[in-house]
Amino acid sequence: MKVIAAISADFDHGALGTSARLEADLRGETVLRRTLRRVLQSRGLAGVHLVVPTAQAERAARAAAGLAVQIETHDAAPVPWGAYVRSARKWSMDAWRGGLSGASVFDESLDPWVLDGLAGREAVDGIVDIPASACLLDPTLLDAMIAHYEGVHEDVRMTFTQSAPGLSAAIYAPSLLADLVKAVQPIGRTMAFNPADIRKDMIMLPCFYPPHSDVRRAFGRCLADTGMAFDRVARIVDHGAATGGEDSLDAFRVSQWLLEHRLQACGDLPAEVEIELTTDDPLPGSTLRPRGSAVERRGPMDESLFARLVAELAGRDDLRVVLGGFGDPLMHPEWPRWVRLCREAGVFALAVRTPAVHLDDAAVSALLDARVDVLNVLLDAATAETYLRVHQADYFDRVLANIDRLTEAHRQRGQPQPLVVCEMMKTHATMDEIEVFYDHWLRKTGTAVLSGPSDYAGEWADLAVMNMAPPNRAPCERLHARASVLADGRVLLCDQDYNGRHAIGSLTDASLSALWTGPAMTAARQAQAAGQYDALPLCPVCREWHRP
Repeated sequence: MKVIAAISADFDHGALGTSARLEADLRGETVLRRTLRRVLQSRGLAGVHLVVPTAQAERAARAAAGLAVQIETHDAAPVPWGAYVRSARKWSMDAWRGGLSGASVFDESLDPWVLDGLAGREAVDGIVDIPASACLLDPTLLDAMIAHYEGVHEDVRMTFTQSAPGLSAAIYAPSLLADLVKAVQPIGRTMAFNPADIRKDMIMLPCFYPPHSDVRRAFGRCLADTGMAFDRVARIVDHGAATGGEDSLDAFRVSQWLLEHRLQACGDLPAEVEIELTTDDPLPGSTLRPRGSAVERRGPMDESLFARLVAELAGRDDLRVVLGGFGDPLMHPEWPRWVRLCREAGVFALAVRTPAVHLDDAAVSALLDARVDVLNVLLDAATAETYLRVHQADYFDRVLANIDRLTEAHRQRGQPQPLVVCEMMKTHATMDEIEVFYDHWLRKTGTAVLSGPSDYAGEWADLAVMNMAPPNRAPCERLHARASVLADGRVLLCDQDYNGRHAIGSLTDASLSALWTGPAMTAARQAQAAGQYDALPLCPVCREWHRP
């Protein structure tokens, strides 16, 4: 059995479109060299190949100097799904899968054309695709996966495992790489649910190597290719150096660290910020969410406030921005210019959350021009009758026509963004249409979302089919990851406070980072960590604390 490793590197650009950090110093050694050293510790590999664009050959040679690594160069074009995968993965980059349209961490680095050529030249039985920024990759876990692959490769054509991104890598059979080239599709598509070809989840198949339960459960990007992930990896390296040496950092120990520190925010800003531009809404009588008269009138948001906030958020190369809140951002008169402002400022990930009633030709052009990553459509029905019943408005056919207008614009421009994500809230009123809704939009746009209703800590009608909260209360993880900004500039303690009665402050008086790390949020997190859920007004009856 001959298995080799291919480490595909680009010294200028990271897999998610950020600036590459391969040459960045990480506690006295570059990120890439750390990755190479970890991979070289594997005993099951017949060779390690560093694959780079031809123009970067000298940088690769310097990076690998003195190591038993073979430099490979290529002049391949970017993979045709690159932009699509980048937009899809931005919303689940701390997990190995769960991306829109089935996008997984394996899609980020895999170039089947390049690897197919290398596998053929080297006459291998398998090839491991390793991200160049995976400087915490576990060589022992990799060896166990290679041994597993040797036992199953006659029946399946890959081996993978569940772990936080960067701790493991996938092994591919040459025949699978060749088929991906012919199909012109990313590997995540073959692993995702397909209503036309229903199969078992791939973690139930022989291609899956089962790791320790802690490795399965842990999440947190351990690929040193974004600001937050780089800081996380540096903290883990420091932990290893202080508790047994860096070489002791296997997947199990790193996963334990991730689980123990999951409630510790990295940096002085949240990972995701939802910004309400206005409380104006085309569905003011919707029964599913607080809209219209149920929400106090505020906004539209002031341009100077929005510009200051965007400038602050753009300082992080991995922060997600959602334009939404408790109104329709498409009803703010300046939203097309403001999405351009987000992109020009360098906002990493950008989504617009809307009922899509006002998604006309001008709106479609604005979304495409700004390359908004995701358009999240609050549809909530598979028929006009149900739409009218739950939203008290007759816009169903209009919204479907608007989505068709956008998908046709995608085709004409040859541009995948924004990814269209239609959402249905699971309630008694929509239950009968869930399967039809999900299968339809999965076929049409590649993604569909089924969300659970919230009673907003007892302030809204309870529409849940059943209570999904676990039996034992635990600290709310949203307090460490997500912030909501109202159209008047107030920052919420959490997004359940739709009328802002428990805001932690206002952006008219302080920056988001000052509020996010300030005394109100700090006290809330400490109370949650101590199990004092009655210390905060919304928390005692909240049933959303378990949701990511």
